[in-house]
Amino acid sequence: MNNPISSWVAALCGALVVMLWTSAVWAERRVALVVGNSHYKSANLVLANPKNDAEDVAATLRALGFEVILTIDASKRDFDLAMTQFARSAREADSALFYYAGHALQYQGQNYLMPTDAELDDEISLRYQTVLLDDVRDGLEQAGGVKIMILDACRNNPVVDGLRRRMTSVTRNVETFRGLARIDKSRGTIVVYATAADQIAADGSGRNSPFTAALLKRLQEAGLEIGTMFRRIAADVNEQTNGRQRPELLISLTDEYYLNQNDRPVWERIKDTADPAAFRDFVDRFPSSPRASDAQNRLRMLEREQFARQLAARSRDEDQRANAVAERQKQQLALTPPIPQPAELPSTSMTQEQTCKRDEERLARLRASQVRDEMVRFERELGCERLRPQLLRLWESISAEGERGERPKALLSRPTADAEPQKQGRDTSAEVTPGLVPQEEICRHEQERLTQLRDSQVRDDVIRFEHELGCERLRPQVMRLRESLDAN
Repeated sequence: MNNPISSWVAALCGALVVMLWTSAVWAERRVALVVGNSHYKSANLVLANPKNDAEDVAATLRALGFEVILTIDASKRDFDLAMTQFARSAREADSALFYYAGHALQYQGQNYLMPTDAELDDEISLRYQTVLLDDVRDGLEQAGGVKIMILDACRNNPVVDGLRRRMTSVTRNVETFRGLARIDKSRGTIVVYATAADQIAADGSGRNSPFTAALLKRLQEAGLEIGTMFRRIAADVNEQTNGRQRPELLISLTDEYYLNQNDRPVWERIKDTADPAAFRDFVDRFPSSPRASDAQNRLRMLEREQFARQLAARSRDEDQRANAVAERQKQQLALTPPIPQPAELPSTSMTQEQTCKRDEERLARLRASQVRDEMVRFERELGCERLRPQLLRLWESISAEGERGERPKALLSRPTADAEPQKQGRDTSAEVTPGLVPQEEICRHEQERLTQLRDSQVRDDVIRFEHELGCERLRPQVMRLRESLDAN
């Protein structure tokens, strides 16, 4: 009965931790006013996408922690009421965002947003039936932190042509209504136009305009700094419209700012773990996050540690197998009958070169005959030490085809010291002993030599030692030492 209760308590505590962290992440209060005007009073002004654009942007901003005021098809009164509510909310906010999709125009350097019930006949109606963008900026300025204005509003407006004709007598600037005018930057403000100043933006043929479609896409990328985000949006729109529409960004921030911070709670949860999968998943989910490089570094470190553990385990397995093989060889050698001593030792009156020449000829005959007993005898009588590795390789090639590992004890031996070549006229027959050096003594001696080679790190000495090795259970260690030196 206690286990289910304990599990429930643990789950509740985990949920509480997540809730506390989420509250900490969104401790910054962020408010937004989103307006989308599609259905204008005048039929020739109706737009398909602003309503969809505003609804989709509002839903995305709510998911990112914004308090959103959403107004669809706002009349002048609706616009004013929404602006009043927004300005009051912005006073207590750390950051504020305004998004508008619909018709807008400029006149004498001033930008005006069009409510759905606006009827523009002259300059006076323009002033009192539209929303001056400077009033929106005043509402944004109530926020103490970052102020963001996004205008997907430079749509083609048929009213502009009629208004231009009626006001030709007032101003000679026939282009004065086209697009929007550039806004002066103020500190802590970001202004984003769907297209460049004095240009017209496309409404789009899909659910969203090209600009808002790119905005919604980039808002999903957690940890993307806002300046970088809008530059990527501009590149997306430019590519999608084949260069016909180029969004413009005016930014005046001294610090970095992130609209989507969903990577932060995930990073805090995994940053102290030792699970490579968690960091791999973080990099895949949040490639734009500023913490992605830290996750990659942590992942590489954990993978190196994991590889080192696997390598150590393989090394232990190889040592155990080598020891088992050596033990079997030792048992087999114990059952091998003693090798009779030769009746006559080779003459010691030869020079070293003559001895090597004689031994080379004898080794060539043994390669052809492959008689084991003769090879054993030859090894015991060998006077040219540089031929010993060749003799051992010959024996190993024969053993691979026959009874592998059953090499007589004599062939496992090595000289215990670097003895000088037999001097001319010296009788050494009394110094030859059967069996030569015991296998365990060889292994002990060569273990000490291997330790010295690890300290010296001289590659040529390691290669020579590998060729002369008599203790086969040390061979895996020698090979790993040589491979590490080759890698360096």
